[in-house]
Amino acid sequence: MTLAIGLAAGLVIGGKASRQTASDNAARPALEPEDALASDLDVAVARGQLFLVHQPKTHARTGEVVGMETLVRWQHPERGLIGPNDFIGLAEERGEIRRITEWVVRQALIEQRSLALCGHKLACSVNISACLLADREFGRWLLDAVRGAEGPFGLEITETAMIADPEGALANLRAFAEAGLRIAIDDYGAGLSSLAYLKQLPAQELKIDRMFIHGLSTSHRDPLLVRSTIDLAHALGMEVTAEGVDSPAAMALLRVMGCDHMQGFLIAKPLRLGELRAFLDARIERGATPENIEFPWPTAPDGAPSARRVSGDKG
Repeated sequence: MTLAIGLAAGLVIGGKASRQTASDNAARPALEPEDALASDLDVAVARGQLFLVHQPKTHARTGEVVGMETLVRWQHPERGLIGPNDFIGLAEERGEIRRITEWVVRQALIEQRSLALCGHKLACSVNISACLLADREFGRWLLDAVRGAEGPFGLEITETAMIADPEGALANLRAFAEAGLRIAIDDYGAGLSSLAYLKQLPAQELKIDRMFIHGLSTSHRDPLLVRSTIDLAHALGMEVTAEGVDSPAAMALLRVMGCDHMQGFLIAKPLRLGELRAFLDARIERGATPENIEFPWPTAPDGAPSARRVSGDKG
């Protein structure tokens, strides 16, 4: 119970004032863990506790790094590193998701520009909450914000993001696509897939959820599902990215199936800006190709904080 609701409930119950004793207060913790985390989240942006990591995406056949998915992390002063799966839902409930998303977009543009100045001009994509997808005001803000992007910029949405307000979401997505933003359907297959939505969405990319990629070399069904999904996406004019590519066997199978791009811990974990720059520089020095890429990527350079696996990672 939040403080505001608690006070309202305590003042009037059945038309009479409610009294709360000292023993009642002593028996009840000051804040529930989720309430405390929510309270901390309110000031996380202002206090500079959020930061970005970027997971590279490679061309399936050439091994060239063609883009990156940008993800947000929260370095809590007491609880340590918190992944997006542990606080994005809370941000949506608290009405903080727009403020956080706007910070992510602004910072992603800054870091994309920084990479471009170092010779690494990569496409960048960020995740957009279903709560914001139909918000026209947010849509106008986003289109204005990305005008100065230093390279291609894209948005990743889940396949169920349109359910709440299909017309509003579709209007915004069409405006984004017309402005040149690349729309990707993220985590495809993990939710309630709908061919009707798939047909309507102005998407250029479909990202297959890692749960299907992990079973490619051990399951009889997963290869059939992945292959048919790749063929379907291509028939609809979309490119396909496989998420969670963690083994050379999966990578080899995906190439044979005609997958366009790959993303996962076999290629690289989500990296801080400095780590990503070092990763890209090293690949250029080695003349990286699918045949000579070293797996897994070695530990972070000295002095660079490592972006370890947390809830919400795609690898």
